[in-house]
Amino acid sequence: MTEDFEIIVGTYEQFLLGYKVIKEEKKYRLERSFATKDHVASIRTTSSIKHYLASGAADDCINIYDMKRRTESGKLMHHNGTVNCVSFTPDATHLLSCSSDGSIAVVRCGNWQLEKHWTTAHKNSEVNTLAIHPTGKCTLSVGTDGVLHLWNLVNGHHAYAINLVPRLKLKAKNITVLQWSPDGEKYLMAANNQLDVYSRTTAGICAEVTFDAKIVCVEFINDNVIVIGHENGTLRIYDIEEQSELLETVGHDTRVKCLKHKGKFIVSASSSGEVKVWKYVKQKLKMLTKATCDARITCMTLT
Repeated sequence: MTEDFEIIVGTYEQFLLGYKVIKEEKKYRLERSFATKDHVASIRTTSSIKHYLASGAADDCINIYDMKRRTESGKLMHHNGTVNCVSFTPDATHLLSCSSDGSIAVVRCGNWQLEKHWTTAHKNSEVNTLAIHPTGKCTLSVGTDGVLHLWNLVNGHHAYAINLVPRLKLKAKNITVLQWSPDGEKYLMAANNQLDVYSRTTAGICAEVTFDAKIVCVEFINDNVIVIGHENGTLRIYDIEEQSELLETVGHDTRVKCLKHKGKFIVSASSSGEVKVWKYVKQKLKMLTKATCDARITCMTLT
C-alpha cells in the first residue's frame, strides 16, 4: 500500500522528482512517481499544500503544478532574480515568494494573481528566506541586509524590523534557516553553527545553542523538539525547551540539505542525491528505506 505522502525534490540539474512511499508487509520502499524538467536553471525551493505544488528557481520563475491532474498549471514571472523561497499559507489561499531581487510577493491561489508585491522588502538587499506563521496572519523574512522583518498578511503592511547584525555580526547576512514552531509561540533561526530561538510574545531570545558543525536545515517535530541536518551529514534530535540533545546519528555521507517531518516519519535528503525515510518514535530513529536520484538535491517538500 502507498503511505499518505509523496516526497518531491528539486535539483541543481533543473529536475523536479517525485517518490511515493510504498509499504509492503512490514517493509518500505521508495518508488519514482514522476520526473519533469520545466525550469531552465537550478531549482532552489519547493512548497506544497492540498493539490498545489510550487517550485522556484534561478531562472527567476515559479512553476505551479496541479498534483491531482499531474499537470503544470502555469508559470509566475513577477521576480527579477533567483527565487529563494516559496511557501503556501496554511489555509492554501495564497502563495508567498521571496527573491534575490529584494522583493516579497503574495499571489492568490487558483487564479494566481499577484495581490501584493513588496518590491524593496529588504531595502534592495536579497531576501534569503521567509517563514509564515501557523495562523497565516503574518510572515517573517530575513535577507542579506541582516535584518529580520515581520509582515502583516491581513492588512498587507510592514509590522516591525530587528537588526541582527549587532548580535550575529556577519552571520546575520547569511541566515537561510527560519522556522515557526507548530503552535506559533516561538521561532528559530540558524547562522552557521549557531541556533537561536525567539519568543513570539517578547521577541526576545529564549534559547541559544552552538553546535560543532554547521546547521543546514531544521524541522520541528513538535512544539519543542526539532531535527537538525548538519553539513557533515549528522542528524540531530534536540529539545529546545530543555536545551538537551535527545539523539545524534550519521544520516548521510555528505551534507544534509533538506529535512521534512510528517507524523512518525522524518525524511532527509543530502546534496549527493540520497533520500532517506526514517521512523522516529520513543526517541529512537530508524531508517526505513532510501533512494538515490543521481542529481544534486537542493530542496524538498511532501505532498
